[in-house]
Amino acid sequence: MRVRRIETRDDFEALAPVWRSVATESGQASPFLSHEWFGCCWRATGPGRRPEVLLVEDSAGAVAIVPLVRWSARLHGLPARFLGMLNAPDTAFADWLIVGRPEPVIEAVLANLARRLYWYVLALYALPATSLTLKLLHAWLPGHYRWQPVTPLRSPYLNTAGTWDEFWSGNSQRFKKTVRNVRNRLAKAGTVSVEEHRAVSPDSSVFADLLAVSGRSWKAQRKLAIATMPGMPGFFRDLTAHASARGWLRLWIMRLDGRPVASEYQLEADGRVHALRADIDASLPDNLSPGTHLTAEIVRALFARESVYEYDMGLGDNDYKARWASDAHELGRLRVFRPGAQGTLLHT
Repeated sequence: MRVRRIETRDDFEALAPVWRSVATESGQASPFLSHEWFGCCWRATGPGRRPEVLLVEDSAGAVAIVPLVRWSARLHGLPARFLGMLNAPDTAFADWLIVGRPEPVIEAVLANLARRLYWYVLALYALPATSLTLKLLHAWLPGHYRWQPVTPLRSPYLNTAGTWDEFWSGNSQRFKKTVRNVRNRLAKAGTVSVEEHRAVSPDSSVFADLLAVSGRSWKAQRKLAIATMPGMPGFFRDLTAHASARGWLRLWIMRLDGRPVASEYQLEADGRVHALRADIDASLPDNLSPGTHLTAEIVRALFARESVYEYDMGLGDNDYKARWASDAHELGRLRVFRPGAQGTLLHT
């Protein structure tokens, strides 16, 4: 097998037809593994991070695509050069796109990387527990490379295969009272409306409303909001255009007397709805809780859709998600250390 490295944006853009062919043939058609998604990630890459793609080919053509990014950081207090999956802060999961058996692909990629001097730590994070790549790496790495598993990430989700009435009746009286009280307080504060948008122009007033809510959220001052996090306004403008064209976009806006006060940005495909970002206007009184009302309206709507069976609420466990979730997916993480003195030291 031959491994080619794609390092320029022009070469990456030219890879689009091959990428779509590999994704289709491998059955990995998620938006988070698409050329469009990684294109948004590539174009939003900040200073100090260098994206690249490894294209694996055999005599018949492309058999695997591995999107990566390089950066420098510290590990255990020591300087280290990292190589990891190309992603964005809102990536639901990551994986290698592989057609056929993954064993020869993993051997070819690791053999190629072993000859590269620009990394000490290969950090493979957010791979689904069901990923064949992750399973095979756990089996193949011992005896070949120094490596270590890292505590998995959890991504809460709600199974929406039943009905809203079944879900509602199955919750505690305290939970139901909280949701009703929020609805009643909002109704007294003004006229409440909830919108779902599936095709949005980045230059539209709807996208401007998304940024406005983000800019008034608690995340804004910490530079964690869509509107204020470096590279994120451009990332979401780019993603919104592609997601609208591909039919993935689900953008929810809640208004109070016409003013946008809560939002949730989702991608939907193959029966799964993935929440990427949820924001609320922090200037409102705390007891109004517009986020709770918006979540309730979203969940009610998803239970009514036969095309949806799962609502993924985003990475990270917290009490709020736990109140709504059925369970959580695990995302595997591991580190592989390059052969040599520095890799050995960092592993030790």
